[in-house]
Formats: sequence, structure tokens, C-alpha cells
Amino acid sequence: MGRRSEGHFSALNIDMVGCGVGWAEMSLAPTSQLIGDPISGALHTGPITTLLDSALGIAASVSLNRMGFAPTIDLRVDHLRVANSHDLLVARGEIVHLTRNILFAKGVVTQNDEQIAVAVGNFVRLSDEVLALAEAHIMSQLDAIDKARQ
Repeated sequence: MGRRSEGHFSALNIDMVGCGVGWAEMSLAPTSQLIGDPISGALHTGPITTLLDSALGIAASVSLNRMGFAPTIDLRVDHLRVANSHDLLVARGEIVHLTRNILFAKGVVTQNDEQIAVAVGNFVRLSDEVLALAEAHIMSQLDAIDKARQ
């Protein structure tokens, strides 16, 4: 789907693969800057956790009646094995249950068809009023960035 040349996802080399109601997939192409152990070449677990949090969070956001933000309340990640610095990582997040205020999610990161990490997380459903305020704030920030570039 593409990536902007700046920002958090760009710095971590994360791309959106796809999403729909109740799910999202994202990928991370490893770079040498993300290596946590220079001797083995294993990736640092921080970018893997970010990839999972993002996939679960986007799955939550697109599951809302009005797409918006669903901030993370709690996230548990179990790192099952090290990820190498050569092959693409793919995370899939899925919503498993919704209540009036909370979305429950699970996710997995794979590399070469092997599970690298699994996660469960809870995300808060924000009110329409809060979403409208957040959307207005983000739009004003994007406008300010565009003006600064001119």
C-alpha cells in the first residue's frame, strides 16, 4: 500500500499489507538499524512489538462503526524465537470480541511461515466526540506539516 518517507512506520520500515473489518496485516522489512544482537544478527524485539501493536490497533480501528482511533490499553507479547535480519516479517491482528467500550484482539508475527511472536491486546473504543476532536487535531497537524514544507 505504500509508505510515507517520514514518521514512525517509515523509520521502522513498516508497511500496511491490508485490512478489513476485524483484521489488519502489516509487514516489516528488516534493516541493519533494527538489529538487536550484532553477533547473531537477530532483530531487536522492540520493532516486532511495535509491528504487533500497530496491526492489532488498526484491526481495532477499522472495526469501529466510524473508523477512528482505538488506543492500546494493554498489550502482552510473547516472543517465541528470534527474527533474522534478512527476511520479511508479517503481522496479522484480529479482533476476537467487542464490548461497548473495549475491543479484544489477538495477533501473530511470522517470518518464513514460522511464528516469531504472538500477542493479545485490549483497545478502548473512543466516543464520537473524542474521535472528532482527534481527527481535527490530526488534520491541523498535517496542514502545519504541509505549510512548513512550502
